[in-house]
Amino acid sequence: DLSYWEAGSRKQALAQTYEDDYRRANQFREMICNKSWLDIGTGAGGILDLLSPVALESVAIEPQQGIRGELSKLGYKVFADIKDVQMSFDVITLFHVFEHFTQPLEMLKSIKQLLNPGGRVVIEVPHANDFLISSLGLDTFKAFTFWSEHLILHTRKSLEAFISRIGFVNVSIQGFQRYPLANHLYWLSRHKPGGHIAWNYLNTPALDQAYADILAKLDKTDTLIAIAEK
Repeated sequence: DLSYWEAGSRKQALAQTYEDDYRRANQFREMICNKSWLDIGTGAGGILDLLSPVALESVAIEPQQGIRGELSKLGYKVFADIKDVQMSFDVITLFHVFEHFTQPLEMLKSIKQLLNPGGRVVIEVPHANDFLISSLGLDTFKAFTFWSEHLILHTRKSLEAFISRIGFVNVSIQGFQRYPLANHLYWLSRHKPGGHIAWNYLNTPALDQAYADILAKLDKTDTLIAIAEK
């Protein structure tokens, strides 16, 4: 069942997530290379396709039965729940998953238990201080972002507090901008997502980077990425 992505096939689902998968693969390739790695909430598994070849071992957790079955058929080791995992890892990643947990502290405890000494966790989440929320107060974007499966949106302080509470050390939190200026202009004009695609003629590396840099300085990026050690 690929209804979560409104897709008829894994290939179609991967097309929707490719940009993020490719970016994350580049960001964390060095960290995962030759390491044992667990990806929690792997979805269609695009990140597995890109980083499994360089990992010493790759394992995933995906609660959705349909896609989990497809990934298993492809040869990936995929579990339905973290409680089913009986091994340890050097790196554990959660990409836009942590905000969905009903018991985030308990999940962090479980993650810490699965990490080898000195192992690292990477948590990427939506940012509660997103420019469209904190500065523009855009009601349509709020309705889009504060949906039923997003149980909590974090600031830097709240995310660090959660992670540190469980005893992780060397916590680093960076702002990251996933969507370019074209996306924000589209939200302001049309009150819906997809501007980076519909108005892709506005996307240039220089403009997108300059806009991302401004939002990062203001701490108003749409995403936070936390890295911490056991």
